[in-house]
Amino acid sequence: MNVIILCEGETDQIILSEYFCHMYGFHYLRPNKRDKGFQWPTGCRYIHDDVSLDIVYVGGNQFSEFIENILTINRMNSGFSYSHVAVISDHDSNKEIQERWHNIAETISTACHCDFQIAENHWIEQVQQSDFDESIAVQYLFLSIPLEGDGALETFLLNAIENEPGNVFLSQQSKQFVKDMIEKKTTLSAEECNPKYLAKRRTQIKAPLAVFFALAWPDRAFADAKALLQKVPWAKYEQIQTSFRAFEIFKVDQ
Repeated sequence: MNVIILCEGETDQIILSEYFCHMYGFHYLRPNKRDKGFQWPTGCRYIHDDVSLDIVYVGGNQFSEFIENILTINRMNSGFSYSHVAVISDHDSNKEIQERWHNIAETISTACHCDFQIAENHWIEQVQQSDFDESIAVQYLFLSIPLEGDGALETFLLNAIENEPGNVFLSQQSKQFVKDMIEKKTTLSAEECNPKYLAKRRTQIKAPLAVFFALAWPDRAFADAKALLQKVPWAKYEQIQTSFRAFEIFKVDQ
């Protein structure tokens, strides 16, 4: 099984890699020029038993170009093809999400000569023809995280952390702190508050998790995100298990 997960940013990639390594036993595979199919400058490959997992961040929310590249790899089928393709997007407004899915569906429809329709939260099979006139069955999964309400993967993770005993106060204070900062910064001069701070919606919705980590583990505040995420007890969070239930295909030992 060859799986690829597309996400928006580098932090998303780190969160997902920690989750899948912890929950399903994947481990990082160092880059090797001889690795078939791996050509992602912003990606990392993980393996577990006979499952290959690539987690690639697209540097934004424009997934279509990466989907085209995946379909090209499958079409060429030169010893490697993806059997499962997942897209994990921030949950912006419903309108933005639907536009995003529409663009991806058009890309797949054009490449596979079909009328591909996206339904979230479960695998959808679509057959693709290779250059060698072979049929490749590909499973697609589309998730906008969190499943309910606007936000990002970081919002989703902080909400799960908040449900653990002892975390509710710090989590809520972190959210309130960022909210107050966003509201107040517009009334301050550039000398008092650099206008670049929390200027974009993407950074605004990701900031509360960073604040929580900095206060919960201040001795690791200057470490990278991976070191902080290794402290997260992933198996405790039922909300995360429920939202990522489709990935139980990775339970290869069952």
